[in-house]
Amino acid sequence: MNQSEFDNLLKTALERDLTDAELASLENWLAENSTDQAEWEVLDHLLAALPDTPVATNFTARVLDEVCSVEAAQPVLGQAWWQRLLAPQFRPVQIAAAATLAMVIGGVGYQSHLNQSRAEMAAAIVSIAEFTPVFLADIEAIEAVAQADVIDEELWAALK
Repeated sequence: MNQSEFDNLLKTALERDLTDAELASLENWLAENSTDQAEWEVLDHLLAALPDTPVATNFTARVLDEVCSVEAAQPVLGQAWWQRLLAPQFRPVQIAAAATLAMVIGGVGYQSHLNQSRAEMAAAIVSIAEFTPVFLADIEAIEAVAQADVIDEELWAALK
């Protein structure tokens, strides 16, 4: 046996009781290595000196209460899927669903507002387009006014 096998035996001893073959192998190793045997005896003495931990008087009741609370938290198989979604364990899902629903409703409302604004703008453009031919029919007179000479002050005074 080498040092790594000895270390593996120590780890195994921490997890479970050693088998007879493992105990014999450990005793052989300790017989060959006096330093490890001294450490083993010190460790054994320290572990034997540890006091037993008292168990609480209500240990069984606490364990049974914990089992009942875990069983109560599990959804009943006969419930509908939507009833199970309303359980407190799905609270983050409920919050996310409510936020998503609010965003969808807000988006639809905003899109409706944009569509209404566009419809009003199109109606305004149509009304301007209907009015423009009437206005443009007199464009020659308007251009003539823009090209007219400056007002003659004497004539203007005489007309008054």
